[in-house]
Parts: sequence; C-alpha cells; structure tokens
Amino acid sequence: MILEEFGVYCPDEATGRVEAPDTERGFIDLIQGDPRVDFQTDVVPGELGLGFGMRFRFEDGHGVRMGRVIITHPPFGNPPVTRESYSITVESDVSSMTQFDFDDDYEIQYGTWTLAIEVDGEILLSRDFHVVPKEQSPISTKLCEGPSLLS
Repeated sequence: MILEEFGVYCPDEATGRVEAPDTERGFIDLIQGDPRVDFQTDVVPGELGLGFGMRFRFEDGHGVRMGRVIITHPPFGNPPVTRESYSITVESDVSSMTQFDFDDDYEIQYGTWTLAIEVDGEILLSRDFHVVPKEQSPISTKLCEGPSLLS
C-alpha cells in the first residue's frame, strides 16, 4: 500500500451518506470530487469543520479489493466508543482517500487518533494523528477561506 498524502482538510460539504453500522453515528458522509490535503501535518487542531485523513492506493497489479477503514481514537459518544470502521474499495490505478471530519463538538477529543486500512484481515497502512486544542496549532478554518496554500 502506498501512502500518497496525509494531513488536515478544510471544511467541505457532504453530498450524501452511506450506512456504516460499525461507526458511532451509524453512517459516513460522502464527499463529491477529489479533495486534496490542505495542510500536510499529523497535528490536527480540534476545530469544528476541519477534517484529517490520508490518500493512498495499492501498488500496481493488486487490482480491486474490498477493505476497511479502521479509526481508533479517545472515547466519545453514548455509549463511548474508541474504534470505528467501515467498508471501502481500494484499487491499484486509482487513489482512495479517507478522512474524519469534526462535525459535532463531542467528537473533538484530544490525543492520538489512528487511521488504518485493512485488507483481508491485515493492516496494510496506518497513520497516527495528534488532535490538540485549536489554540495549539497555526491551522484554523480561517486559513481555509483564502486561496489554496498547496498546489
């Protein structure tokens, strides 16, 4: 598995949702288009609207496979959860991406969050992110309002 990029995403609008029973909310939001990382970092400010994640793909020759995104994080929700997962399709020739967006205040939990990609019961890619109070990061939604900082 090849990690192409990781970091913080500016706010985006969900264009749909799909059931994901192994998540705290019971669904994941879908995003239209091909959003790119806005800030390459593993330090994530805990601010509503921001998201974090990674873009990845299989090495050539692996074809199309079903997998799972596994997110581990400090506890939140009622009852509190620390692990969520949902199905994805991963291809050799096409980048895939996953991100977690802070949609509700209760989701902003400081500490280490891990995003992992599992295929056939094996973790092929894993990336840690460190969520911190927004005051401890120069990144904010205000920076998202101007022109893109990455090309």
